[in-house]
Amino acid sequence: MNQHIKEPLVTVITVVYNGVKTLEQTIKSVINQSYQNIEYIVIDGGSTDGSLDVISKYDSHIKYWISEKDEGIYYAMNKALMLAKGSIISILNSDDWYEINTIEKVISYYQLNPEVDIIHGLLRFIAVNNKPDLITGHYSSFLDKGMIEHPTCFIKKSLYDKVGFFNITYNSASDYEWMLRARRSEAKFLLIPELLTNFRRGGISDSLFGASEELLIKKRFGVISAFKYFYWKVFITLLIFKNRII
Repeated sequence: MNQHIKEPLVTVITVVYNGVKTLEQTIKSVINQSYQNIEYIVIDGGSTDGSLDVISKYDSHIKYWISEKDEGIYYAMNKALMLAKGSIISILNSDDWYEINTIEKVISYYQLNPEVDIIHGLLRFIAVNNKPDLITGHYSSFLDKGMIEHPTCFIKKSLYDKVGFFNITYNSASDYEWMLRARRSEAKFLLIPELLTNFRRGGISDSLFGASEELLIKKRFGVISAFKYFYWKVFITLLIFKNRII
């Protein structure tokens, strides 16, 4: 078998802005993968906290990196997607990390299931005290309720070519909107029973604003009715307001 087919180039994208506390662990989890044919792209949004020192430290392991102000996380992701040369692409945020054999496992499943467009797996949440928490993994049918575990997703470049990039009008749920577009295009998903990625939990305000955007996206894609949208919109708005005054 042709080596290029047997071991396809995998592009891993990390977007960071002032993530010095966790960035090194993220980078090391990529460059120390048991699978070697990796193109690593790091997009920095103009960090001022020492993140650039961390990136520079691993410069020889990074195919391409740049530091400049941008218009947000999805703008930065799109910038990286335009540079990506791999036939399979994954996005790993600067506070998350892979298991050491994550990519090797994913490629083995792609070799057995070449018709699949998106392979995703199990995600381990890390609590604010840095202790392992819940492990989850959802089938694509869960998209009617919410987002699947995006940090575990490895997506064929051909699907990005078909569906397009992220919609930058959203601040925190554009990945969910993209997944709904992918499903609407009849993309084939495969959930594998493997722990792939570790995910640090964020703040409740971020999650609530994300939920508000998800709600709007569900309405636009016909996942929920206008009545349910109004009900949950009021509920989430009240929660956000309550958080602000506590």
